[in-house]
Amino acid sequence: MIIEINPHDETPIYTQLMYQIKKNIILDRQSVEDGLPSVRSLASDLGINMHTVNKAYNLLVDEGMLIKSKRGYFIQDRATMKPHDNVKQAMLEKLSQVQIDAEIYGVSEQLIEEWLTDIKKQLKGEVK
Repeated sequence: MIIEINPHDETPIYTQLMYQIKKNIILDRQSVEDGLPSVRSLASDLGINMHTVNKAYNLLVDEGMLIKSKRGYFIQDRATMKPHDNVKQAMLEKLSQVQIDAEIYGVSEQLIEEWLTDIKKQLKGEVK
């Protein structure tokens, strides 16, 4: 798993960590069976507080992206992963704003779809 934390970024470290874990899940860099690093080892590797890692992991559990078991944290199988209500609501609000902006600026749905395709390719490292 590749995780890059920027201590100089204004974004809270736990939020950066959550984003990085989500990105690894989306890009299939982490297998469902492998599990995530322990809270202690990840905190040590990144030079951050264990409470920060714990907060990020638990929020991802709340969002339905991770599962917590006695053996640690594991990625929820993407086939059965369902967005948590608050995640769904946040995404719908962002998409609504995109729709409003598109209408204001005269951007077609086709162009938005092309942009989304480009973003997906960039995330997967297919385009630089």
